[in-house]
Order: sequence, then C-alpha cells, then structure tokens
Amino acid sequence: MKLSHACSLILALGAGAAAPLASAIEPIPQTPGWRGFLVGGAGYIDLKSNFVAGNGVIDIGRETINSIYDSPQSDSTWHPFFTGEINYTFEDQWQVFLGTSLEDAVTLDGVAQFGVRKDIGSSGVLQGGYLFSGIPTQTWEDPYAEGVKRDETDRDSSGLRLQWDRVMGSAFELTFSWRDISIENERSGQGVTSVPCDVACQDLLRRDGDQYSFDVSYLYKLGEGSRHLLRPMVRYTIDDREGDAISGDSYRLQLSYIFLGQGYTVASNIAFGGSGEDERNPLFGVTTDSTRYAIDTTLFYRLPAASGRWQAVGSILWGKDDSNVRFYDSDIFNVNLGVMYRFAGR
Repeated sequence: MKLSHACSLILALGAGAAAPLASAIEPIPQTPGWRGFLVGGAGYIDLKSNFVAGNGVIDIGRETINSIYDSPQSDSTWHPFFTGEINYTFEDQWQVFLGTSLEDAVTLDGVAQFGVRKDIGSSGVLQGGYLFSGIPTQTWEDPYAEGVKRDETDRDSSGLRLQWDRVMGSAFELTFSWRDISIENERSGQGVTSVPCDVACQDLLRRDGDQYSFDVSYLYKLGEGSRHLLRPMVRYTIDDREGDAISGDSYRLQLSYIFLGQGYTVASNIAFGGSGEDERNPLFGVTTDSTRYAIDTTLFYRLPAASGRWQAVGSILWGKDDSNVRFYDSDIFNVNLGVMYRFAGR
C-alpha cells in the first residue's frame, strides 16, 4: 500500500469484509437478478503526508511546507464515507458488476471497477474489469514548493485487471493489474528554493506513468465449520513513471484473517512491504526507498431488522511509510462507523 495515496482507500474501508467469503471472488449465484451492497457512514482520519491533498469528499493535507528537509505535519478531519457494488447475474452465470468489490475492500484497495465475471466450473472463476478512480485523489501540483501555498490537482488512475480465482479447482488466486496514473497539472520541483532544480531535475520527478501489479494468494479454511479463513498474499509492483526518481519496484506481504461468528464477522489485515526507486532523487541526492506497514480490523454486526439485510460496520486502520528521506514519510490513522445494506440475497 502506498500511503502517500492513502486517502484513495478510505472510501473502501467502510466495506471492510462486508460478507467475508470462502473465496476472494464471491460465488456467482445460480439464479439471475440484481444483487449488491451499499455502505455509508462517517469517519475520522489523522494523516501525515507531503503528497495527499484529500479528494472530492475529504479536505486534508497541509497547504504549506517550510522546507523539503522537514518531516510531514499531521492534519486531521471528520469525513463521510460510502462505497458499494451493484451486479447483475445472467442465466448462464455471467455476471456484470460496478463498484468497489468486497475483495478490494478486504485487501485495502480503494479502486472502483466495471467488469464481468464467469464461473467456469471446476476450473475456477474468471474476472476482467476496467479500473478507474471513482473519486480521484487530490495531490499537490508541486509537492516540493517551499514557503508558498501549494495548489491542488487531481491524481487520476485507470486501467485493467484480470483475475483467476480457485485456479483449476485449487485455493490459489492470481491477479494482474495495470493502471495508467495521471497528474492533471504536474509541476514537481518548480517551486523548490533551497536547492536548484532545473528542467532535467523536474523531469526526474514526474509522477505520470504506468503501474503493473502481480498478486498470488492462497485461501486456508480452518476450524470447525471453516469459520476461520486465512489468506496470505504476495504482491509485486512495477512503477514505470515518466520520472526515473519516481519509478521503481515494490513488494507487499499481506495476511488477511476472517472470523465468521454468529451474527457478527471480524476481518483483519496485516501488511508489510518495501520499495526501491530506479534513480536518486535529484533534490536529496539519494533514492527514496521505503519500508511500509499497515494493520486494520473491521467488525460487522447484524442488526435486528426484519429483512436481516442490515449490519453495523466499524473499522480501524493504522499505516506507516518509513522512507530513508523524511519528506517522503507518511502515517495514517482512520476510524469509520456506519451501516451496510445488502439488497437481493446471494
């Protein structure tokens, strides 16, 4: 997880593991019809980042920095959150969907997706989708501008994802994602005053470009009635940005745990990773390699409503990105409370 873009996942955290399943992709129903879930509520976020400027829902981030040699300052706010997915299943078990899937919510990924799924029997479930930023994250046109009010700009991403769950009847899942990341007004390095940054320097800091991710995970069902679900995951990401000082490779090791209780569900994740950039950052003279940590827990409690479709939702997240350059450090703490409604039974 890149915590410098942590606000993009806040909307997903409300979904948590809304109905944690024995597979990463929910089983496609035998009967046709509309199905899905909606989650909404409110949350509190405390964020330290020199790159995040909120999004269309959340206004957060310090507009001014004194020096690129300073650590990021904390900023906090209350915010609404909402997420969900709607899908339609056809008679031949083709399914089209739109929104933030349950799997993305469980695995701390806030991307929205429009795509199709198909159950191919004993060979597993195939899924393909178009990825997009439902609510684009905002960043700064020039994150390094010193002593002046920094201007906000949108960070959009779009791309494709291919997923194969229960590979050949096994408990493995394979995922490939490609995203095109675009900064609407990219001016990195133009406002630095403490060190010189000419056009060549600014080119090394350009954040536009492509991102490729490869995931492998395996599901373990444990305990009586398979009420304990454990999914370790390994992710390898290639960032091919226009700026070589922003390009590089990263990895993430993640362990997801779900407990299916009587009337309640608990889903937790713990993640550890690291990144390494291709070139030295021209402002600091070293690469901005980092080590990353994240942990979160989501609780779902079935409400005593007549329909049985309502659940209370509570989640808490802590994450840290520890770079060898203090300017690139970031921390996030987020708490959400809300409700979820499932329409049409699965």
